[in-house]
Amino acid sequence: MNDQLLISAAFLAGFFGGTHCIGMCGAIVVLFEQQHTGSGNMWVRRGLYNIGRLGFYALLGTVAGAGGAIITRVAGLNTGLMILRLVAGLLVIAIGLNLIFNWSAIRFLEQAGAGIWRRLSPLARHFLPITTPLSSLAAGFIWGALPCGLVYSAVAMAATSGSATNGAFVMLAFWAGTLPALILAGASAERLTRWKSNKAFRRVAGTVMIVIGLLALMPLTKYIASSI
Repeated sequence: MNDQLLISAAFLAGFFGGTHCIGMCGAIVVLFEQQHTGSGNMWVRRGLYNIGRLGFYALLGTVAGAGGAIITRVAGLNTGLMILRLVAGLLVIAIGLNLIFNWSAIRFLEQAGAGIWRRLSPLARHFLPITTPLSSLAAGFIWGALPCGLVYSAVAMAATSGSATNGAFVMLAFWAGTLPALILAGASAERLTRWKSNKAFRRVAGTVMIVIGLLALMPLTKYIASSI
């Protein structure tokens, strides 16, 4: 998967995985709204939450991209990239199946990320209630650590990017894709519930995710054919 397709796949994973984002993060957005006691425009506040979340995602992408680059050097460039692309493609397909059939195949990733969440979530009490722009950013950063299979699937894609910088850009694209759903979650609980329950949207979104995953796996067939 070249850089342009990888970034596009990350964005689409975030955008079409929006129903999963709402299910995982909608309650946190509502909590932030309830815990806010300061003044200021609510849209600016929601923007700051999400910028904080971007900060954590960029950190994850940087680490994953650097780690993936090390793996490709140790395992050999082609072999290392193929292994990482296999993992990323299968995870994206699993997300699509989850959207269509409500199949919890990516729950193990959420369990794997639970350790990070357990360590960071207690810090949230230092920023609640939210009274300043800085506390909004900090709360958003901690929110980014919520163990979410969709996020860690994007991290797996970032690991195939070849460098720390590219990994951060992949997570930026993923974050941009999730933004509409999570801004909506903060704007209207009624609308997010209606969107989440829309089976037609989930089927379309799931199908698109599966296609993205299959596109990610296509280079594997060429690699396997050349190795035989």
